[in-house]
Amino acid sequence: MGKPAPITFHVPASAANLGPGYGVLAVALDLPLGITVEHRTDGKILIERRDDPHANAEDPRHDPVLRGLQRGAELLDVSLAKGLSVLVEGTIPRGTGMGTISAGYVAGLGVAARLAKQKVTPPDLLDALVPLGGDPAHGAAALLGGLTATVPLSLPQEPKLRQRLLRLPIHQGWHYVIALPDVIMGTADTKRVLPPTLPHAAAARSTGRALGVMHALQHGDEELLRQCLPDELHLPYRRTLVAGLGDALAAALAAGAAGATICGHGPGLIAFTMLEGRAPEIAQAMVAAFAKAGRQATTLTLQTAFYGALPSAAGSPA
Repeated sequence: MGKPAPITFHVPASAANLGPGYGVLAVALDLPLGITVEHRTDGKILIERRDDPHANAEDPRHDPVLRGLQRGAELLDVSLAKGLSVLVEGTIPRGTGMGTISAGYVAGLGVAARLAKQKVTPPDLLDALVPLGGDPAHGAAALLGGLTATVPLSLPQEPKLRQRLLRLPIHQGWHYVIALPDVIMGTADTKRVLPPTLPHAAAARSTGRALGVMHALQHGDEELLRQCLPDELHLPYRRTLVAGLGDALAAALAAGAAGATICGHGPGLIAFTMLEGRAPEIAQAMVAAFAKAGRQATTLTLQTAFYGALPSAAGSPA
């Protein structure tokens, strides 16, 4: 019997914490990791990271791709005894809020899902990703693609986190301008500035606006997005972490963006527009705002990734 053919698939980048959809709403971005898996016979598990120049210099035992693969194999009863080679290619900027770490975990889980003989459900994989250190909102978008919502099902007193994934409709015409200032921040740094509690009124306003964001993204409604994307849950506290961040958000709106907010936990920013021709002007305005604050920034213009890391048979929410 010949050697099995390589397995290939893609894992998209993502923008989570979309304004008032903090911790819940995320969109997959068409900037993928390419995964190629080849079977071995020597029992070794080799992860080759061409996507991140830092990954190969770190302890490979802590590689998110490897940890995701091992956890997925355990969860889905997949034998790794014969060994595998996993090649990871692509460029999701690290430490920018685009879901780099979660994409790594999802890549490993996606390998296990393709090797499994049993049915794979998205909630099972998401519940496996979070204890590893992955972000649930980023993870959902990387698993399913498109616009996703992560619905917490477990109550605070429950010891195990249970979640449901929803893949929501999104208009194909959205374009995203991602501005990346020249600073790298850890997730822990961005979480420390958040208050432990929020007023009830802010919670109610945020719930309504999150529903508005979902409707606006589905129907390509720029005016509704502009009114609903402003956030009271995390943006007011994080906008002071990087010089020029608040000014760059304001500059994006002044240049015609339908809305702008922090991408994931930051420091990257994401601006939305339905007009592709408007994207260069938005990008230039954001870069100029950061430059006035003494920071250099680069930009990417992306569209929605309508693919996720899961095999097509397992890619529907459950």
